[in-house]
Amino acid sequence: MRNNMETLKRFLSIFMYALSNCMLYSKDHASVNELTKKAFSLLNELLQESDGIEILIVEDDLIINKNPMREMGIHGENFIRRIKRKGISHIHLLRGVTHSELNRLIVDIAATKEGIKSYPHIKTGVVDVHISNAFIEGLGNGFDDEDLSKFTSEQIERVKEEYNRISPFKKFNVAGFEEMVMNFIIMLQKKVNILKLIKPPRSFHEYSYTHAANVAVLTLFQAEALGVQEDMLRDIGIAAVLHDVGKVLLPEDVTNREGSPAGEETIKLHPLYGAQYLAGVEGLTRLAPIAAFEHHLRYDGKGYPALKTANKKQHMCSQIIAISDFFDTLRSTSLYRTSLGVKEMLSLMKTKDEGAFNPFLVNSFTRAMYLALS
Repeated sequence: MRNNMETLKRFLSIFMYALSNCMLYSKDHASVNELTKKAFSLLNELLQESDGIEILIVEDDLIINKNPMREMGIHGENFIRRIKRKGISHIHLLRGVTHSELNRLIVDIAATKEGIKSYPHIKTGVVDVHISNAFIEGLGNGFDDEDLSKFTSEQIERVKEEYNRISPFKKFNVAGFEEMVMNFIIMLQKKVNILKLIKPPRSFHEYSYTHAANVAVLTLFQAEALGVQEDMLRDIGIAAVLHDVGKVLLPEDVTNREGSPAGEETIKLHPLYGAQYLAGVEGLTRLAPIAAFEHHLRYDGKGYPALKTANKKQHMCSQIIAISDFFDTLRSTSLYRTSLGVKEMLSLMKTKDEGAFNPFLVNSFTRAMYLALS
């Protein structure tokens, strides 16, 4: 058993070293080929005693065949980061895997493009470790309102935890936000009612976190209705949950006097602050700083921050997030929440201010929401 574990560690170390070399040089470099051969030889040795090697990423931990792998060094950190960026958390190497398949897996992980292919003897995917066992066992339409309320509250609490960690002086936890978004994607794909996944804020101090989670859910709902695929869904969801991150970077006394003229003018700087901060975060989707900067722009080019380029248009992702932002604000404001139903809010979005939103996206959101309500 001990020898088997040592072989497993050697395989993983050489595999990750091959990956680092592939990223540094090219897929055809001699060192990549040589290291892949060594890794394949060790893998074959392991698969003589096992039907497969299962690699899991759980937060910042690497787990192989249910054994945590510690102290894997810079190559291990690089491997975990690349796998997370690909949007997967699970790789299963099955008996019968070929040298060619292993080589293509290394090339896929090293590539800048999203996603990793599955091959006949290599399976990849997502294992959600943050939804409780009850959710995993019963994923489908069997949730009651209490289950869904608990699930949403847990995600809002995680948004709060991650937002409270944000600082120019701390490492940004990309994986934490990615996992949150994947939880929401799973629930939406199980056809859970959209209105069961968005909640009103419990207090003024909870508004920012609740709003961020709600906007992420509403944005994912819109994007899925438009036919956006899972890899891009994840990136759009991350951009949505971070759209207001610039407010976290403003002085607290400014956010507390938001209703005053001076406070309002300073608050209008939060798209710029958010975009500047997110642009410097390694491994984060490039949609995040774009959406942070553009979510208060309008479809007709007005709004803020003012654009200096005459024909500059909001990115489609920012247009979708702007609709989610406005809709959730209507729901969260007590004046509207007590006087307007969902259908009235949808009607108001279409008629209130011509030019604010992309008409096609508003119509798509309205149709999707009516279908969800029917």
